[in-house]
Amino acid sequence: MTSLELDRERAIQTLCAHYANDHLTTQELETRFDLAYKATTSPELVALVASLPALPPTVTSSAFDQSEGMYHVMAAGEAAPEKRIMALMSEVKKHGEWIPAQRNVVRAVMGAVLLDLREALLSPGVTELEITAIMGEVKVIVPPGVAVTCDGTAIMGEFKEVHSSGDGSPHTPTVRIHGMAFMGAVSVKTRLPGESSLAAWRRVQRERRLKNR
Repeated sequence: MTSLELDRERAIQTLCAHYANDHLTTQELETRFDLAYKATTSPELVALVASLPALPPTVTSSAFDQSEGMYHVMAAGEAAPEKRIMALMSEVKKHGEWIPAQRNVVRAVMGAVLLDLREALLSPGVTELEITAIMGEVKVIVPPGVAVTCDGTAIMGEFKEVHSSGDGSPHTPTVRIHGMAFMGAVSVKTRLPGESSLAAWRRVQRERRLKNR
Protein backbone atom coordinates (compact mmCIF):
# COMPACT_ATOMS: atom_id res chain seq x y z
CA MET A 1 0.00 0.00 0.00
CA THR A 2 1.39 3.42 -1.01
CA SER A 3 1.68 6.37 1.36
CA LEU A 4 -1.20 8.09 -0.46
CA GLU A 5 -3.41 5.02 -0.01
CA LEU A 6 -2.53 4.91 3.69
CA ASP A 7 -3.36 8.61 4.04
CA ARG A 8 -6.64 8.04 2.21
CA GLU A 9 -7.58 5.17 4.54
CA ARG A 10 -6.61 7.29 7.56
CA ALA A 11 -8.75 10.19 6.31
CA ILE A 12 -11.74 7.89 5.75
CA GLN A 13 -11.39 6.41 9.23
CA THR A 14 -11.20 9.89 10.73
CA LEU A 15 -14.29 11.02 8.82
CA CYS A 16 -16.18 8.00 10.16
CA ALA A 17 -15.10 8.92 13.69
CA HIS A 18 -16.46 12.44 13.21
CA TYR A 19 -19.70 11.04 11.79
CA ALA A 20 -20.07 8.75 14.81
CA ASN A 21 -19.60 11.81 17.06
CA ASP A 22 -22.27 13.80 15.17
CA HIS A 23 -19.78 16.22 13.63
CA LEU A 24 -21.00 15.37 10.12
CA THR A 25 -24.38 14.64 8.58
CA THR A 26 -24.82 11.62 6.33
CA GLN A 27 -24.79 13.86 3.27
CA GLU A 28 -21.63 15.66 4.42
CA LEU A 29 -19.95 12.31 5.06
CA GLU A 30 -20.85 11.08 1.56
CA THR A 31 -19.54 14.30 0.00
CA ARG A 32 -16.21 14.06 1.84
CA PHE A 33 -15.93 10.37 0.95
CA ASP A 34 -16.23 11.34 -2.73
CA LEU A 35 -13.52 13.97 -2.31
CA ALA A 36 -11.29 11.50 -0.47
CA TYR A 37 -11.46 8.96 -3.29
CA LYS A 38 -10.81 11.67 -5.89
CA ALA A 39 -7.83 13.15 -4.02
CA THR A 40 -4.46 12.72 -5.70
CA THR A 41 -2.25 14.24 -2.98
CA SER A 42 -1.95 13.88 0.79
CA PRO A 43 -2.57 17.62 1.49
CA GLU A 44 -5.98 17.27 -0.18
CA LEU A 45 -6.83 14.48 2.27
CA VAL A 46 -5.60 16.46 5.26
CA ALA A 47 -7.80 19.39 4.20
CA LEU A 48 -10.91 17.19 4.41
CA VAL A 49 -10.60 16.87 8.20
CA ALA A 50 -8.68 20.03 9.09
CA SER A 51 -11.81 22.15 9.70
CA LEU A 52 -13.59 19.58 11.89
CA PRO A 53 -13.66 19.83 15.70
CA ALA A 54 -11.34 17.76 17.85
CA LEU A 55 -12.32 14.16 18.50
CA PRO A 56 -12.63 12.76 22.05
CA PRO A 57 -9.31 11.29 23.28
CA THR A 58 -10.90 7.85 23.69
CA VAL A 59 -11.71 7.81 19.98
CA THR A 60 -8.45 9.10 18.61
CA SER A 61 -6.40 6.75 20.77
CA SER A 62 -8.25 3.48 20.19
CA ALA A 63 -10.64 2.43 17.45
CA PHE A 64 -9.49 4.99 14.91
CA ASP A 65 -5.77 4.74 15.52
CA GLN A 66 -4.21 3.88 12.15
CA SER A 67 -1.55 1.77 13.83
CA GLU A 68 -4.21 -0.54 15.30
CA GLY A 69 -6.81 -0.50 12.54
CA MET A 70 -10.48 0.18 13.28
CA TYR A 71 -11.04 -2.32 16.04
CA HIS A 72 -10.76 -2.62 19.83
CA VAL A 73 -8.45 -5.20 21.39
CA MET A 74 -8.56 -6.28 25.03
CA ALA A 75 -5.75 -7.57 27.16
CA ALA A 76 -5.15 -11.31 27.02
CA GLY A 77 -7.31 -13.39 29.33
CA GLU A 78 -10.19 -10.91 29.70
CA ALA A 79 -12.64 -12.74 27.40
CA ALA A 80 -14.59 -15.82 28.47
CA PRO A 81 -13.33 -19.11 27.00
CA GLU A 82 -16.71 -19.91 25.42
CA LYS A 83 -20.17 -18.44 24.87
CA ARG A 84 -23.29 -19.84 23.22
CA ILE A 85 -25.77 -17.76 21.25
CA MET A 86 -29.08 -19.32 20.21
CA ALA A 87 -31.94 -17.91 18.12
CA LEU A 88 -34.83 -20.39 17.99
CA MET A 89 -37.67 -18.92 15.94
CA SER A 90 -36.48 -15.54 17.24
CA GLU A 91 -33.85 -12.83 16.70
CA VAL A 92 -30.62 -12.10 18.56
CA LYS A 93 -28.50 -9.00 17.97
CA LYS A 94 -25.06 -8.33 19.43
CA HIS A 95 -23.70 -4.86 18.71
CA GLY A 96 -22.00 -1.92 20.36
CA GLU A 97 -19.27 -2.56 22.95
CA TRP A 98 -19.83 -6.22 23.68
CA ILE A 99 -17.25 -8.89 24.47
CA PRO A 100 -17.14 -12.01 22.29
CA ALA A 101 -15.67 -15.11 23.90
CA GLN A 102 -12.57 -16.78 22.55
CA ARG A 103 -14.92 -19.43 21.10
CA ASN A 104 -18.49 -18.51 20.20
CA VAL A 105 -21.01 -21.21 19.29
CA VAL A 106 -23.83 -19.60 17.29
CA ARG A 107 -27.07 -21.38 16.34
CA ALA A 108 -29.91 -19.89 14.29
CA VAL A 109 -32.83 -22.30 13.90
CA MET A 110 -35.65 -20.65 11.96
CA GLY A 111 -34.34 -17.44 13.46
CA ALA A 112 -31.79 -14.67 12.85
CA VAL A 113 -28.56 -13.62 14.53
CA LEU A 114 -26.60 -10.40 13.95
CA LEU A 115 -23.02 -10.26 15.25
CA ASP A 116 -21.65 -6.74 14.77
CA LEU A 117 -17.96 -6.72 15.70
CA ARG A 118 -17.20 -3.13 14.70
CA GLU A 119 -17.22 -1.90 18.32
CA ALA A 120 -16.75 -5.25 20.02
CA LEU A 121 -13.83 -5.78 22.39
CA LEU A 122 -11.89 -8.50 20.60
CA SER A 123 -9.37 -10.80 22.21
CA PRO A 124 -5.78 -10.73 20.97
CA GLY A 125 -5.11 -13.67 18.70
CA VAL A 126 -8.06 -15.67 17.34
CA THR A 127 -11.77 -15.19 18.02
CA GLU A 128 -13.63 -18.27 16.81
CA LEU A 129 -17.22 -18.22 15.51
CA GLU A 130 -18.71 -21.67 15.03
CA ILE A 131 -21.96 -20.99 13.17
CA THR A 132 -24.89 -23.22 12.27
CA ALA A 133 -27.87 -21.77 10.41
CA ILE A 134 -30.82 -24.15 9.93
CA MET A 135 -33.60 -22.43 7.98
CA GLY A 136 -32.23 -19.28 9.57
CA GLU A 137 -29.73 -16.48 8.95
CA VAL A 138 -26.53 -15.31 10.62
CA LYS A 139 -24.90 -12.02 9.64
CA VAL A 140 -21.40 -11.07 10.79
CA ILE A 141 -20.07 -7.52 10.36
CA VAL A 142 -16.36 -6.90 10.89
CA PRO A 143 -14.41 -3.62 10.88
CA PRO A 144 -11.61 -2.92 8.40
CA GLY A 145 -8.21 -4.17 9.52
CA VAL A 146 -9.36 -7.36 11.21
CA ALA A 147 -8.09 -10.57 9.60
CA VAL A 148 -10.95 -12.91 8.66
CA THR A 149 -10.92 -16.54 7.60
CA CYS A 150 -14.18 -18.15 6.62
CA ASP A 151 -14.72 -21.81 5.81
CA GLY A 152 -18.26 -23.16 5.76
CA THR A 153 -20.53 -25.69 4.12
CA ALA A 154 -23.88 -24.84 2.50
CA ILE A 155 -26.63 -27.40 1.91
CA MET A 156 -29.51 -25.87 -0.03
CA GLY A 157 -28.34 -22.61 1.48
CA GLU A 158 -25.58 -20.02 1.31
CA PHE A 159 -22.30 -19.56 3.19
CA LYS A 160 -20.55 -16.46 1.88
CA GLU A 161 -16.83 -16.72 2.36
CA VAL A 162 -14.63 -13.74 3.11
CA HIS A 163 -10.86 -13.90 3.31
CA SER A 164 -9.03 -10.84 4.60
CA SER A 165 -5.36 -10.53 5.51
CA GLY A 166 -6.02 -7.66 7.93
CA ASP A 167 -3.99 -4.48 8.24
CA GLY A 168 -0.59 -6.19 8.45
CA SER A 169 0.04 -5.33 12.09
CA PRO A 170 1.59 -8.12 14.20
CA HIS A 171 -1.13 -7.44 16.80
CA THR A 172 -4.01 -7.77 14.34
CA PRO A 173 -6.82 -9.91 15.78
CA THR A 174 -8.21 -12.74 13.67
CA VAL A 175 -11.85 -13.80 13.39
CA ARG A 176 -12.10 -17.43 12.31
CA ILE A 177 -15.55 -18.39 11.02
CA HIS A 178 -16.64 -21.92 10.20
CA GLY A 179 -19.80 -24.00 10.25
CA MET A 180 -22.80 -24.95 8.13
CA ALA A 181 -25.86 -23.37 6.53
CA PHE A 182 -28.73 -25.83 5.93
CA MET A 183 -31.55 -24.16 4.00
CA GLY A 184 -30.23 -20.98 5.57
CA ALA A 185 -27.60 -18.30 5.08
CA VAL A 186 -24.37 -17.13 6.71
CA SER A 187 -22.77 -13.91 5.45
CA VAL A 188 -19.72 -11.90 6.46
CA LYS A 189 -19.36 -8.24 5.53
CA THR A 190 -16.80 -5.52 6.21
CA ARG A 191 -18.09 -2.08 7.11
CA LEU A 192 -16.68 1.07 8.63
CA PRO A 193 -18.02 2.08 12.06
CA GLY A 194 -21.37 3.82 11.65
CA GLU A 195 -21.58 2.84 7.98
CA SER A 196 -24.88 1.58 6.57
CA SER A 197 -25.13 -1.23 4.03
CA LEU A 198 -25.89 1.30 1.28
CA ALA A 199 -22.94 3.51 2.23
CA ALA A 200 -20.70 0.42 2.30
CA TRP A 201 -21.84 -0.57 -1.19
CA ARG A 202 -21.16 2.93 -2.49
CA ARG A 203 -17.71 2.94 -0.87
CA VAL A 204 -16.80 -0.39 -2.47
CA GLN A 205 -17.94 0.88 -5.87
CA ARG A 206 -15.78 4.00 -5.48
CA GLU A 207 -12.78 1.91 -4.47
CA ARG A 208 -13.21 -0.31 -7.53
CA ARG A 209 -13.45 2.69 -9.84
CA LEU A 210 -10.34 4.16 -8.24
CA LYS A 211 -8.37 0.95 -8.74
CA ASN A 212 -9.47 0.70 -12.38
CA ARG A 213 -8.24 4.15 -13.30
